[in-house]
Amino acid sequence: MLINKKYGFTLIELLVVIAIFALIANVTMISLNKAKKDARDAKRVDNISQIRSALHLYSVDKLAYPATVPIDATIALGTGSNLVLDSNGWSDGTSPTSPIFMYSVPRDPKMINVAANPCQGADTNPCDYSYTQNGNDFILYFYLEGAVSNLAAGAHYASKDEVH
Repeated sequence: MLINKKYGFTLIELLVVIAIFALIANVTMISLNKAKKDARDAKRVDNISQIRSALHLYSVDKLAYPATVPIDATIALGTGSNLVLDSNGWSDGTSPTSPIFMYSVPRDPKMINVAANPCQGADTNPCDYSYTQNGNDFILYFYLEGAVSNLAAGAHYASKDEVH
């Protein structure tokens, strides 16, 4: 009588298990990437809300919105000389003047380690939040990678009254 003792796995069984693990890892990575994108977009919407609030406080105190240099220019926020919103407007934060309306102006989460690239209104890639004074109003430009509540993916702008 012949008894066949099996002590290990066949090559086919091992390949099937590896393929199942690879599929699970792939699905997990796709979900993780979507979650990261959604988190960045939520951060962008929150940052724009915070900047709008700081600009409102500035306008209540100064009866105007901070000017840009040159006049009517679009500037990238959170970079260079636009790190702080204080009583003199946008500054680099080396000697802020009281009151300080926003001590650390945020950058777009995807732009943290790259050169400044201000949004211009019709951008198709992530870009730095940008600001321009528009008479008795302001415009903040920003970009979303995906849909957030009633905002679709793509370029958007915010003013003192609304977000588009």
